[in-house]
Amino acid sequence: MAYPSQPLVWIDCEMTGLNPDKDVILEIYCIITDGQLNPVTRGMGAHGVAETANPDDEDPGWGTIVHVDKARLGEMDDWCTDHHGRSGLTDAVLASTVTHAEAAEGLLQYIRRFVPEQRCGLLAGSSVHADKAFLRLPPYDRVMEHLHYRILDVSSIKEAVVRWAPDASTSSRKNQKGKPRKGGAHRARQDILDSIDEARYYKKLLFDGVGA
Repeated sequence: MAYPSQPLVWIDCEMTGLNPDKDVILEIYCIITDGQLNPVTRGMGAHGVAETANPDDEDPGWGTIVHVDKARLGEMDDWCTDHHGRSGLTDAVLASTVTHAEAAEGLLQYIRRFVPEQRCGLLAGSSVHADKAFLRLPPYDRVMEHLHYRILDVSSIKEAVVRWAPDASTSSRKNQKGKPRKGGAHRARQDILDSIDEARYYKKLLFDGVGA
């Protein structure tokens, strides 16, 4: 597959914290796009080119909430306790019957449906190295084994822009027109949609037309 055509596998996880040695995944959402950030809905077509939907269509993503017991949730720090409680995630986690093994299998099958070729899709997201740290652990490690070792991290692009083109940063108050606004819901689906929107903003601003 040509490198620019490599699909991007956008994943956001909500966890009990940021330490993969003791914390666990609570919620996962995944959306797959082609290299130009168009949602992929029908898998890889002829010659490895992604068949895409209208970007304005309802997202074709996959998500799940994993059951974690109340005692484990009680070990969360104040930030997670507050935000997951206010977002409704804590209650949803307690009500869920999905196991980590089921979540990992569902995520892997969803990715394979649209990106059957191993080491083809790149993991993408915001500060996605943090998600990757959890996805490298069993039973989610099979997902990372299917994906390419490289990642596309929107946060890295943002940090570069903050330093080298600060007025264009989404965090700058200047020139607000066209800049995406994050919802701040701290739920996996909305967070990954926000990441894709931010990537589209930087793509249009910095990269469209370059090298064409």
